[in-house]
Amino acid sequence: MTPYTYDKLDQPGISEYIFHPTPPSGSPCPPNAEDIHLEVAHNITLHLRIFPSGNLGAPCLLFFHGNGEIVSDYDDAAIMYNKRGITFIAAEYRGYGHATGIPSASTMMTDCHAILDEVSSWRHKHGYKGKLLVMGRSLGSAPAIELAWAHADLIDALLIDSGFAFTLPLLETIGVDVAALEICEDDGFHNLDKIKKISMPTYIIHGQNDEIIALTNAMELIAESIAHQKEFQTVPRAGHNTIMTAAGAMYYDVMGRFIDTIGKVRKKRSGVR
Repeated sequence: MTPYTYDKLDQPGISEYIFHPTPPSGSPCPPNAEDIHLEVAHNITLHLRIFPSGNLGAPCLLFFHGNGEIVSDYDDAAIMYNKRGITFIAAEYRGYGHATGIPSASTMMTDCHAILDEVSSWRHKHGYKGKLLVMGRSLGSAPAIELAWAHADLIDALLIDSGFAFTLPLLETIGVDVAALEICEDDGFHNLDKIKKISMPTYIIHGQNDEIIALTNAMELIAESIAHQKEFQTVPRAGHNTIMTAAGAMYYDVMGRFIDTIGKVRKKRSGVR
């Protein structure tokens, strides 16, 4: 499997539009959680916050947040996942929250592999044997899809919230002059190309009125997914940053039901009705 490169996305005029690092909130790590600081380069550490479910056989969800967000933004969401028996692990990009360094497309897409290694080690150390799921919201759909594409041997399912299929329309929406910088879709994150090769169970949720990443992105992703078990949910009247509040508890209920069915859906044999 030949890795993609993202050098053109790292150039000035693009990177500062893609990434908007957010400082830490200042709130302490919740008592039911664990913070891990992972060194990926000299003086550069990433931050993971883990909310264990306590059930060693339950699923673990590795989550990559959206732009302008940090892991502590998901402390309340983690409780909702824990209530459904899911261990929740939120990862932070370079320069965001308690992570150090400067974010870039290239480092985000390589760091996610180091994060997966760390999560795998943590699960082994603590005896967690349940399914490992990866999820990305918005910008986080890129590292999530990357890991599902590259590590089908380690990951059992892919979940996407407000993800993008095409890079160029997103860059144009956030203000990048792609024509002047001579950027084409082949220089992007290749989310659509990768999902065409991902056969693991796949769940996609998207706001009907998403003003940043159009709903058509989710429709393209689910249409091109080769997963036998796949599900697509649209949240009526929800925008890009209101999807969780618009859906309320249903957001977690529907996702939880999908997670419960992973590995339980049997593929129909050809010729059998």
